[in-house]
Amino acid sequence: MIWDQLFAKKSLETLHAEMEGENRLRRILGPINLTSLGIGAIIGAGIFVMTGRTAAADAGPAVILSYVVAGIGCTLAALCYAEFASTVPVAGSAYTYAYATLGELFAWIIGWDLVLEYAMACAVVASSWSKYLNKLLELLSNNAISVPEVIASDPFSDPTKGALFNLPAVAIMLLVTIVLVIGIRESATTNAVLVITKVGVVLFIIVVGIFFVKPANWTTVPVTERLMPEEVLISSSAEDEVKDRIKDQIKSGEKVSKKEREERIKNLTNWAMATYKIEKKREEVAKQTQLTEVEAKAALDKTLSKYQANLPQTDEEKAQVKAVMTRVAKDLPDKKLEKWGILGLLGLDHWLGNIDNSVRSPFAPYGLSGIMLGAAIVFFAYIGFDAISTHSEEAKQPQRDVPIGILASLAICTVLYILVAAVITGMEPYPQIDRDAAVASAFGDAAKEAKGQASWMLTASGVLIAIGGLAGMTSVLLITFLSQARIFLAMARDRLLPPSIFAAIHPKFRTPHISTMLTGAIICVVAAFTPIVDLENMVNIGTLMAFVIVCAAVLILRVKRPDVHRPFRCPAVKILAPLGIVVNLTMMLFLPPITWLRLFGWLAVGLVIYFSYGLWNSTLGKSMRGLTVPPVNVPAEAKV
Repeated sequence: MIWDQLFAKKSLETLHAEMEGENRLRRILGPINLTSLGIGAIIGAGIFVMTGRTAAADAGPAVILSYVVAGIGCTLAALCYAEFASTVPVAGSAYTYAYATLGELFAWIIGWDLVLEYAMACAVVASSWSKYLNKLLELLSNNAISVPEVIASDPFSDPTKGALFNLPAVAIMLLVTIVLVIGIRESATTNAVLVITKVGVVLFIIVVGIFFVKPANWTTVPVTERLMPEEVLISSSAEDEVKDRIKDQIKSGEKVSKKEREERIKNLTNWAMATYKIEKKREEVAKQTQLTEVEAKAALDKTLSKYQANLPQTDEEKAQVKAVMTRVAKDLPDKKLEKWGILGLLGLDHWLGNIDNSVRSPFAPYGLSGIMLGAAIVFFAYIGFDAISTHSEEAKQPQRDVPIGILASLAICTVLYILVAAVITGMEPYPQIDRDAAVASAFGDAAKEAKGQASWMLTASGVLIAIGGLAGMTSVLLITFLSQARIFLAMARDRLLPPSIFAAIHPKFRTPHISTMLTGAIICVVAAFTPIVDLENMVNIGTLMAFVIVCAAVLILRVKRPDVHRPFRCPAVKILAPLGIVVNLTMMLFLPPITWLRLFGWLAVGLVIYFSYGLWNSTLGKSMRGLTVPPVNVPAEAKV
């Protein structure tokens, strides 16, 4: 009986019945509302933060191609989402689709997985919001005012900063949680204003930024300027070396202040980095046999003059640098595998490395692996269009309006993303791009180089962009959090989650207050203490997994229920659905192995919850055992 329940499916007829009567939400959203809702959910931290970070550390100017690859994967998934949303226009998105095609166990897995997409995405955006708040304060005060680093970052991303937690991220999440508990509807006017503001700022970035683009930044920055794995390891290895030496001092009774510790880490990092840069340049010059002796000396002297002052001077300093480089050499093989993700673990990195080198150029300094890893990372920027499907139950004509909203919002944002990526990488050489607030910083740096009125205008532009970024990310938080509430509502309707918590409606505000407050508290903790890069990868792998399942589910439903009325049909589904699986799964494979382990850990926790609660309380399971379970009624006026 339990085995049968695991793969038992909710019939399409049951899903349609759930849309009737008092148990469904009000239909108030048209195609323009849904499209603007999609754009509002998509444009946020991805375009304002991740574009710059990915260009600087993973893809270079080829981040433009990364957006193209990610956009293709999303488009293929979007076509499948559109078919499902028009066929089964109820709340729940991929969770509901999986329940109708793959069974209860897969529905739970994808529902739990969607918590990664929505709730954890809120934590990522909140962390990015903190970075743009500081950039705005610095621009307005000419670098005189900013939130102290100790309360403006998580303690693990860069331990040398001595940060305790990310206070601005917690503050914005508390505000969003309070607003959603009190009640906010994504009315046509409110959401349209937010979308117009964000799109206006993005268009401003493109139109104004074009005048400051230097095409040479796309094609002439030497490949050797890219961030090497050794450089990434030097910072962490220097920190570990200092920690070990301090432990020995403490054992012998000495005291080391926090300031002294940070200073020692900084110095050792600079010594090791300078030593590495000079040695690397010597190796490059030695390989360039076409250079004359004078040219070779000039190239080496240029690097020496840049890093000479940071070289270690005493024997003790040189010994510390040697210890750091020993650590780097030990960790380097694993670090090099990271860029290939799971493919590296399978031993395919050597074969793919030849392709990598053939693709490598000033435009694509990190090669094929950089483009694909970049796609897997900037994929986060597209998350949001599927949120439209969670609002299917509120669409006036879901069979027509939801597919329009999904595809239109995705198309508009893809074009904007590619143009912004081109502008950012054209305004500054990719190694110099600010990784925390790339867009605002690019305009701020251009202002420093400009003169007179142009300088003033660019400074004002940086302020405008920072404000637009904050507004954009705030609206993403609101819409994404709203979508999370709908996922929990759908799961609570099926009693896979406790209805008393996740379907409880406040008597005055008519919102799912308990669910919202609980989720908001968890997101606050995650945003305060978790490194943003780890969060991004978790959100991305969770969403990519959802896309793969949706592409598979729409194909399965076509085969098993060809008779079902489909107002919107994914064209060439037998080609595009499998292609969607391949493209999105390929991006998953380029994510680091540690991200896969965290995904399996997350799913394991979810399965424990399912087998201890959901399996025994689900409406479908009890009906299979001959038990009658009253439906979970949610008033139509509830502002979920």
